[in-house]
Amino acid sequence: MRPCSSIARDERGVAAVEAALTLPFLLLLGIALAEFGTAFYQTQLVQTGLRDAGRYLSRVPDLAAAEDAARRVAVSGTPVPGETPRVAWWKPEQVQIAYRTTANPRDAGTGQRPYRAGDEVTVVRVSTAVPYVGLGLLTNFGVSGFQIAAAHEERYVGH
Repeated sequence: MRPCSSIARDERGVAAVEAALTLPFLLLLGIALAEFGTAFYQTQLVQTGLRDAGRYLSRVPDLAAAEDAARRVAVSGTPVPGETPRVAWWKPEQVQIAYRTTANPRDAGTGQRPYRAGDEVTVVRVSTAVPYVGLGLLTNFGVSGFQIAAAHEERYVGH
């Protein structure tokens, strides 16, 4: 009985056993943090691109002629074709552009308009919904298939 009681009280190697038990959980937590950090960063890059494209479109004289350039501004930050994209897997074809026109009538009593503009106010909407590719670390654990969806609206002011 004496050998069993000495083994039960022996504390050598306890730290190694604890490390071996916690290492998989810490590794999974680190991988998840890296992947979600990358997802948030790339979402921010997509939102910044849409904001840039909305601002670009709000100032051009001809909206229809500038749509392709605006898509390139969203994806790469410049209207020049063939530049490196902000996010490697984001393509100009994945950027949608829409316009909404709102009436801006004069008030009968004051003659004032609700908005400082002409008879109509045009709002430019630039949006995208792209599947997140990211680092691919979470696909090993069965977590995948979410999208980055974002939009930005700017009032069209022309040239």
